Amino acid sequence: MRSWTRTVALAVGLALAGCGNYSTEDLRFLAALPQREDLAFKVPAPAGTGALSSCPPANASVWLDAKPTADNINAGVDLVLSLVDLVRRQPPTWRTKDARGWGPFDSGEHPGREIQVIIARTYPAELAGAPRYGYAFQARVKGTPDFTTVIWGVFDGGSASHGKGGVILYFDQMIAIGISGPTTPPGTMQIAYDRTSDPVTLQLVLSNDGFGVVQFGYRSAEYGAGGGLFDFAIRDGSGNLLFISTGYDAEGAGRADVGVQLAGGGTAGFRQCWGAEACLVYVLDPGNYSCPAAEWPCSFGVETDCPAVPVSPF
Repeated sequence: MRSWTRTVALAVGLALAGCGNYSTEDLRFLAALPQREDLAFKVPAPAGTGALSSCPPANASVWLDAKPTADNINAGVDLVLSLVDLVRRQPPTWRTKDARGWGPFDSGEHPGREIQVIIARTYPAELAGAPRYGYAFQARVKGTPDFTTVIWGVFDGGSASHGKGGVILYFDQMIAIGISGPTTPPGTMQIAYDRTSDPVTLQLVLSNDGFGVVQFGYRSAEYGAGGGLFDFAIRDGSGNLLFISTGYDAEGAGRADVGVQLAGGGTAGFRQCWGAEACLVYVLDPGNYSCPAAEWPCSFGVETDCPAVPVSPF
């Protein structure tokens, strides 16, 4: 990051007046910025209506929590994407051979705040001639001299949809400057994505609870032939933390291994499998955690009824 910072400083010092139109080179820089599909967790909704009504003997409640959790995370990531969209709508303010800059311009949703964006290109030896793009979204209170980096990212490849990269959101800085949202937590969000192979992977670490989800390292993998994995966490109505590792096939049938950190101390765990409509077909829960006392024992079925799911790449 230090060498990239020096590159940015040099680029700003040599900034050229921007033209009114995008050049081919401008588009190469813009292609390094992530798009929604690069940073979105895609979890399938259960097929049909069975998961939303009564399943004999029960529905896969932890799997039904997967998509709402993914949707909440995606809403938090929208902060990055809204700024990226703003940059895509206008040509660079200045250009050098290996850098582009946008702004400063007013932050529409936060009066009295300004944003600037800088993208710098390098050619590190480990990429064997391929480019690496580093970018910073910076903000300040209008009229003050110094910008603060609120989003920093790096990308290797020709375009975000066919490369890999990482993004860090600095929430403390956003809050201090006054460009945060109502549900923005303190701390950071760190994202890593890789679209260079099958499966496509996405990993996100949230350092504090926020955006309706709990602090955790969320992970997903999507396979070209269908199916994938999603590792996530939730807090139940009793304050227990559930750490859930799922795998699912192209129809949405799947398996979950669940670890539980009990609010009163101690741990528990169970395993579930379900069909495409999220109706349970197998449960291994010797501690009877996953169902009400009136339905004990929670365990039922045979593991051979579980669907085949992809192997985790993590």
